[in-house]
Amino acid sequence: MYLAFFGLNEARLWQPDTLFDGSHQPQIAEARAWWNGHLHLPERRHDTAVVDGRAYSHFPVMFSIIAATLVPLFGGVPHWFVVAALVLPVPWLAYLLLHRLTASPWRGAAAAIGLVAGTSLWPVLDKTLRGASPYFVNHTLATIGLLIFLQEFFGRRRVLVAGVGLVVATMARQLTAAFALPLAWMAWSGGEGPRRRSRLCELALVGAVVAGAPLAMNTLKFGHPLTTGYRLIYAERSDDPFARDAKTYGLFSWHFVRRNFWHANFGLPKLHRIEMAGKPEYHLRPDFEGTGIWWITPLLLWLFADFRRILADPAARVLLVASGLVYAALLFFHATGAEQRGFNRFSLDYLPAVFAVLAPGCFTGRRRWITAVMVAWSVVYFRWLI
Repeated sequence: MYLAFFGLNEARLWQPDTLFDGSHQPQIAEARAWWNGHLHLPERRHDTAVVDGRAYSHFPVMFSIIAATLVPLFGGVPHWFVVAALVLPVPWLAYLLLHRLTASPWRGAAAAIGLVAGTSLWPVLDKTLRGASPYFVNHTLATIGLLIFLQEFFGRRRVLVAGVGLVVATMARQLTAAFALPLAWMAWSGGEGPRRRSRLCELALVGAVVAGAPLAMNTLKFGHPLTTGYRLIYAERSDDPFARDAKTYGLFSWHFVRRNFWHANFGLPKLHRIEMAGKPEYHLRPDFEGTGIWWITPLLLWLFADFRRILADPAARVLLVASGLVYAALLFFHATGAEQRGFNRFSLDYLPAVFAVLAPGCFTGRRRWITAVMVAWSVVYFRWLI
């Protein structure tokens, strides 16, 4: 698995002198602020919330917590830490999960390559390595959390271990809280009597952290547990289309469904005409607002072929329902996701679960050859074409 990862990767993995110090990363700046005894940032940066003249990070706090453990030692987050603790665990966790689900090391590796290098996860990992931007770091962390959760969901089904994965995911990407539903199903179906009561108590503990941590941070920073600070990042940004949409329709609205549905499912490139030495040239320009997942990751098309099988399996069914809830919420969201040329990073909030649901049936019979072609196309697209 790592041979494929290292062979395809373009970003430099060894940068011992590179330190992300918070000058362009609000979550690291937030971690430094905590050590200085306050919550506000030293100055306002892009995508930070403003309250009473002070700037705050509105991002979920998972990476801020991680950064806070490193700031006293290094003055920031070293690049080697991003490589070792955030990026390199992803291929291994993906392989462990998909090896379990396919019952084959080779099929598990092929499915893991499809997930890591054949979805929007690949450019997200690349951008995490290059700049530790909060948009991509948080998706990487959420993917790690979901993979831990899914490994336990299809394994020993220990509520606390799966709950750790869910906590990591939700404290990096809030919409992944929908996977509390399969966690609750897992806790309830794991036995009866004292065993069930014990598992439900563990579930309650996980739920308290998942819900309590963001509510507490919202209260401390923005004065109300339900104020996320998201709308506050658009203060004095009247020329921003996302700002205009949020101010006009709110953060979630039916108004955005048609637009988001198009970009999430189709998002085709556009033919762009330029003049070179007086002669016209035509180039395909990728969609910047979310590229259709069905044609960049065609492995997902097995979802339609296996729909009945999935519905007949209670575990797969509850995962698919949770994935559908995340997908539906994203359709109503006011933003499609900035800085994504030819991919759709928001899809990572549900894609690991969908891959887990599809993996057992992807390599049966003649399907294995079709699956191999699908994975190959996706890898070529994400590694070379975009």
